[in-house]
Amino acid sequence: MSTTFADLHISAQLVDILRERNMETPTPVQVEAIPLILEGRDALVESPTGTGKTFAYLLPLLTKVNMDKKDVQAIVLAPTHELVMQIAREAERLLPGSDTAVVPIIGGVDVKRQVERLKKKPVLVVATPGRLLELIDQRKMKVHEVKTVVVDEADRMLDAGFGKPVTEVMKRTLRDTQRLLFSATLPAGVVEASEAFTRDAAVIRAAAPEGAQGVAHMYLITDPRKKVDTLRRLLRLVDVRSSIVFVNQIEKVDEIVSKLNYHHLPSRFLHRDATKEERARTLQQFRDGVFPVLITTDVSARGIDIPEVECIVHYDPASDADTYVHRSGRTGRMGRAGLVFSIVSTQERFIIEKFSKQTGVPIAEKFMSHGALEDPRPVQKPQVRNGKPANGKPAKSGAKPSNPAKRVHKKGGFGTK
Repeated sequence: MSTTFADLHISAQLVDILRERNMETPTPVQVEAIPLILEGRDALVESPTGTGKTFAYLLPLLTKVNMDKKDVQAIVLAPTHELVMQIAREAERLLPGSDTAVVPIIGGVDVKRQVERLKKKPVLVVATPGRLLELIDQRKMKVHEVKTVVVDEADRMLDAGFGKPVTEVMKRTLRDTQRLLFSATLPAGVVEASEAFTRDAAVIRAAAPEGAQGVAHMYLITDPRKKVDTLRRLLRLVDVRSSIVFVNQIEKVDEIVSKLNYHHLPSRFLHRDATKEERARTLQQFRDGVFPVLITTDVSARGIDIPEVECIVHYDPASDADTYVHRSGRTGRMGRAGLVFSIVSTQERFIIEKFSKQTGVPIAEKFMSHGALEDPRPVQKPQVRNGKPANGKPAKSGAKPSNPAKRVHKKGGFGTK
């Protein structure tokens, strides 16, 4: 018999809200994490992207808060403006009728407006660590009643860029405050760093939900000079409603956007230098299907949760295996099917092979031909008779086998319009 949300002892009001949203069965990470959080244990929680980690901590947090006690009782820390707002929206939907119970705190906006919202006594604050620490140090926000602090995207939040402000926020809370770290990947360095502010933390490594349709991982070999054309043809081939393309340098983006738009594949670039309003508008239009291709860097896209994303393209290779996992996790969320492609040169093939080995995820080489993705053709060695090939022509010593991907690119393949 499968576990239900009611079996996990979250509040009856939350069970009713989830039922109204046709959510009856918790995911593995929710089954494992919720009881521990309700017990008050510190925990480090790893679960694949898109498996319900946000609800795994929001449901027990909102079960435990006292709505009659007008103090901040829980804090969620996240690395980007978009993720903070996303988590805050989910929390608000779980607390209908409580307009002031959740306050998002992010940098780059008017501090006075945030202080005014804090004066309305929220029970939950969702924040980027830098701005939150600023408000705490200015005594604009009190944390003496905070019972739980959650660090979302913990592998990034404890790196060189965020580690110090996160640790400082932890120091401002009481020693017996419950500390929870959530991420799709929990490297040894993160576990070690967390020991500075956690106590006897449980480690949960949850699997993806059973019955998940799965995500297919593939890579294409291309000439670097034809990379944009390969991307265009790939997007035409898969023909999905929404794709996210990851790049490493923003200098490449103008060329990509202009060529995709020219070939009637509308695309936009999500970048960190845009205003908060511009970024929010771009994401909302992407969610609404106004344009099918979102191009972004790792920094801008961290934590974006758009369930309908069907395809991820690593236009540039990820910096490491963990980043590959996080990028790829933007598709196949909550057990849906998804496609992940990497576009690499022959010299970059070893990167994909390394990621496959480190993650345990099979990444298959493919090439495009006549509107289909095909496996590379095995190289046929010429038959040699009496020192001569069967066709009578002299054998060439040291001849290199042709690259099927390059052969397809020269022919033009498919999808040209």
